[in-house]
Amino acid sequence: MLDTKKVGVKIVTLRKSIGLQQEKLAEMLNISPQAISKWENGHTLPDTTLLPKLAQIFRCTIDDIIMPAYSFDEKIEAEKPTLLDQQAEYIAKYVIQKMDGENISKEKKGPGLDNDIIINSVYNVFPNIGYCTVTKSKPVKKDGNSIISITVSASQKEIKLVEKIYGKNDKELYGLNFIKEYTRAVPLIYHIDLDEKIVLMDDLSNDYIQGYEFDENNENGEIIRQNYNAILYSTAKFHSVFWENTVAFEKIGLDWRVKSNENILSHISCLEKDYKKYQSNEESGKIPKVWMNFENNPEPEKLNYFKEALQYLRNEYPKLIETRFNSGKNITIVHGDLHPGQVLMAKTKDRTIKFIGLQALRTGLCTEDLAMLLALHIESDKSSAKPLLDYYYKCLCEQVKDYSYEELINDYKLSIVECMFFTIRLINSGIYDFNMRDKAIKAYETFVLSD
Repeated sequence: MLDTKKVGVKIVTLRKSIGLQQEKLAEMLNISPQAISKWENGHTLPDTTLLPKLAQIFRCTIDDIIMPAYSFDEKIEAEKPTLLDQQAEYIAKYVIQKMDGENISKEKKGPGLDNDIIINSVYNVFPNIGYCTVTKSKPVKKDGNSIISITVSASQKEIKLVEKIYGKNDKELYGLNFIKEYTRAVPLIYHIDLDEKIVLMDDLSNDYIQGYEFDENNENGEIIRQNYNAILYSTAKFHSVFWENTVAFEKIGLDWRVKSNENILSHISCLEKDYKKYQSNEESGKIPKVWMNFENNPEPEKLNYFKEALQYLRNEYPKLIETRFNSGKNITIVHGDLHPGQVLMAKTKDRTIKFIGLQALRTGLCTEDLAMLLALHIESDKSSAKPLLDYYYKCLCEQVKDYSYEELINDYKLSIVECMFFTIRLINSGIYDFNMRDKAIKAYETFVLSD
């Protein structure tokens, strides 16, 4: 029979030998500190399901925890295997698993990265962290991908990670793999496996605010609204890293629409088809008058702006194909889908920004990001948006030369016009964000038509 007091003494000894507090051990086992206290005081015994975890944490065998506490029973001793037999069997199984590791199916080892890979990835970042254990959550499906929360625990440090296993939509994975070599503007990446479509990176959910909350009347939303300059500063720094970087452009390639005059005109024709489909649906009543909290009350004369906008694109965009895109002049790598939901802002006073959602990463005008961020989400009216644009330009010019303010504004106008049709495409696909459409129209009125 087990002697609970002797087990308790052994657990205290093992815990203190690796410098763990009761609270930390309890957190690693996902139980209360009171449960640990009861074990160590000899009132209760650990649940048998926890013994393997305890052995892993204490770096010992299960027998090391419980064997000294057995009262000698001749019958049990005669029937149970010897400790040497148990150890030999354990070692044999371990060696066989290692030798046959390549043949272990995913079903057996579970989804995602092996613990050994996770720990080695952590050692690459924190070489002096010491002995680690890994705890994983169950996978959660989101947008066709699997998300696993991971805690790597050491005696003096705990690291929160997130493992993302991509399904068919794996463009973000390749964006992260590209971007990690150039900038720290994304969460710290510990490991990427392009074959298995897995990325392991920092979990910033506890220490950062995600910008999806910027419209909400809560404390986090207010913090986002008061710190738009932090977002624009980081956006300018992101763009400056890749500004006229022909090596990076070759790696990521030009977006198809700006490779030639024929391509850009074909792109504009597609935008025209999107608008005609929208116009037909609007006239036939297929588009709802209310969707979620958005009301659909477009002024007919303002919907005609889209026809004018198409001509604006045909006049202005082809001018940039040779002078800018094909020459690599005053272009950069853009996020491609930069809205507040793709921004993480630190809760600390420095308001450090990290960007996520890099599935649309591409070579383009810096204003493609600015129009998406400002015109469609934050500030569409010129009177409110211009100070933000001015601040972005000031930050950009700390690293970038020979890009005039006039050129920035002209690029911004062009990007506003193109973004107008992005809102139409969303409506055609059943995302009836009329508020975004109307913001695009307001930006067009105050920036493009006002001059």
